[in-house]
Amino acid sequence: MSRRWWVVLLIVGLCGADGFQFWQIHGMRKDLADLKWSVAVQGHDKDNEITPDVGVIQFLRRGGYSIQLNAVKYTGEGLHLEGFVGNPTHLWLSNLSLKFSATKNLYEYRDDFAKDEFSFFFGPQAVGEAQCSPISVLSPGGTQAFEVTIPNVKQTKNGIRITVAFTGERYSYTP
Repeated sequence: MSRRWWVVLLIVGLCGADGFQFWQIHGMRKDLADLKWSVAVQGHDKDNEITPDVGVIQFLRRGGYSIQLNAVKYTGEGLHLEGFVGNPTHLWLSNLSLKFSATKNLYEYRDDFAKDEFSFFFGPQAVGEAQCSPISVLSPGGTQAFEVTIPNVKQTKNGIRITVAFTGERYSYTP
């Protein structure tokens, strides 16, 4: 074989090796983006998430507290929730407010995260947030009613993600 063919084969081989490396790097970048998304979503595993299902006792991840919704209505003002919060502990809670945040489901934020990883840094952007009136006392083993309307929430085919947080509460062993 002539020297020219060896040069051509060498160039083709090097181009093939570069193409293979480019393909591997592209795959690794995609895998790294998937890993970053998984870590970002995993950061919300401990959120107290509830579904707008009536009559179902839903336990919060925090302390075993429960929420049971008696009424769920989509109105022009937003999502109206009525229900009870339950206390399974031996502690008295006073001045308890429940803060409800409605967001799109987490998987719907994937494209936003791919464009800007910091868009998910402080959690998904809430569609609506509302806080119920303070519950003066929640006794051990007891339940108390609450009512709240989360603004800007509309019924969608994908549904919504509702998280609950306790705010302003005080704990004690005696009333």
